[in-house]
Amino acid sequence: MSEQRSPQEINAEILSRLDVAAEYEALGVRLRGQPRASGMVSAFAYGRDDHSPSAWINIRSGCYGDSGGRDSAAYTMSLWDFAVKAGKFPDWKAARKAYAEKAGVKIGREKQEKSGRTDWRKDLLLQGWNTPGNDVLAAAWCLRKEGVTVESIKAAGGVVASHPVWTDKQGVMKPKKDAQQVIAIPAYGAWMLDAPPVAYVIWNVSGQQFDVTPHDAKPTDERIMVKMKSIGPTSGTMMGLSSLMSLCDQERRNWIKAVWKVEGPADMLALWSAIPPDERENYPVVTSAGGATSDVLGHQVKILAGLRVFVVGDRDEAGQAGALKWATALQGIASEVRLVDLPWVIERSHGKDVRDYLNGEAA
Repeated sequence: MSEQRSPQEINAEILSRLDVAAEYEALGVRLRGQPRASGMVSAFAYGRDDHSPSAWINIRSGCYGDSGGRDSAAYTMSLWDFAVKAGKFPDWKAARKAYAEKAGVKIGREKQEKSGRTDWRKDLLLQGWNTPGNDVLAAAWCLRKEGVTVESIKAAGGVVASHPVWTDKQGVMKPKKDAQQVIAIPAYGAWMLDAPPVAYVIWNVSGQQFDVTPHDAKPTDERIMVKMKSIGPTSGTMMGLSSLMSLCDQERRNWIKAVWKVEGPADMLALWSAIPPDERENYPVVTSAGGATSDVLGHQVKILAGLRVFVVGDRDEAGQAGALKWATALQGIASEVRLVDLPWVIERSHGKDVRDYLNGEAA
């Protein structure tokens, strides 16, 4: 019996046997220059006018990224997803199978995810920003998240999406009857930008809460409602695509003056919006998607190695415990670590946060 391998291991072997740059050129991407040490090659954005390269491919990871200009990251996607976007295949599985055959790689049996968490690919139908009305929906949601802008959503790699969805017999994903329009922000795993997002964090654009009550709950049990939820496994993930693009590229890391690590996605969006546009590449803003007190894993720390890092948590017990975890994990790895205290007393729960500070809440 052949040994089972993870999807990442299989993808890495396929890509190692392909001329990734040539494959993207065959799909219509115009490249400029040679690969940098990170594996990234500048490219002219696919599917829109781009007079100076504002996109890139990574010849090692096979990923394509469109930065949408200097500050705003439109999306990243794998070679398989890009080939679907280019109209060459009906779905990413067919694309990967075709590239595996071309590379002489047998996909075989894959290890299954043991987390039991929903695969975002099966439960989110992502939409492009050129879809009529999406900018309006996102702007309306921003009014409910004071300090957050549509530009910051795009910079984080966010999109509008339908949730939940189902797949018909032809393999076409469609919104369910009760589907909601959501803001979806990607979260990247141990492979960071060398792989597509492993999860998304979502909010209902209408501001309504999600019902996350377990299916086996009794009718008499109280319903569990949340404003934000995750689709896919978020443990050990990082968020903030435009900032991760700088952190994952050695050349751009040289421009970084300090990195802000904030507690949650909304804080990340608001702080990015507050930084002057010409300073955003100098001060990346990132967050983790696993919650305030989730474990800090090695790959999360490694991406911040050698950099100054400002860690700021919410002013409650969980937020302070989480900030201390990050500061402790970064000791001896970051060049400097600062715990930033917001000007409020620490509450047991639901303490003030970065957005409250940026929005001028009284101390």
